[in-house]
Amino acid sequence: MNILAIGAHPDDIETSCGGTLAKYAKLGHKVFAATATNGNVGSATLPMDEIAKIRKEEARKAAEIIGAEYICLDYDDEMFFEDRAARLAFINLVRYCKADIILTHSPEDYNPDHELTSKIINDIAVMIPVAKIQTQAPAYDKIPIIAYFEPVHGMGFVPTEYVDITETMEIKMAMCRAHKSQVA
Repeated sequence: MNILAIGAHPDDIETSCGGTLAKYAKLGHKVFAATATNGNVGSATLPMDEIAKIRKEEARKAAEIIGAEYICLDYDDEMFFEDRAARLAFINLVRYCKADIILTHSPEDYNPDHELTSKIINDIAVMIPVAKIQTQAPAYDKIPIIAYFEPVHGMGFVPTEYVDITETMEIKMAMCRAHKSQVA
């Protein structure tokens, strides 16, 4: 299977579903880790372009730990809005990955970038096989399954599936530690 995890920001995926992704990778599935934004407001001291570069590299290194491919759609952190171009970028991403399963934010979360990432994924999932919607990556004949990770605050989230990550917890922690710029 092809598994796509898409978070709003660099480090969302690792903290939210890194252990699950590590399990998928260990089982031999192809894993993609993507972010909608580049994390360019993730530092109080560094210039936006510099912290974006750092955070994307941290996300790439975290993905590399499990052999995943990292993709950044490169929207500005906290200034990410939905429009035609955003929808097409998300459709192209899912098609490029040929995702069977997508892991993403809960539709109700504390951060607008998280909620919008979830919303766009939900909105475009049925469009993946529609060939008349043209993107660089071609349509494929599947509507991916969407699963949500728990929001940071956990409020209102009622899980229906659980994944035991006991065996991959150390890998998840290594993935999280790759985001050195966010420790402070």
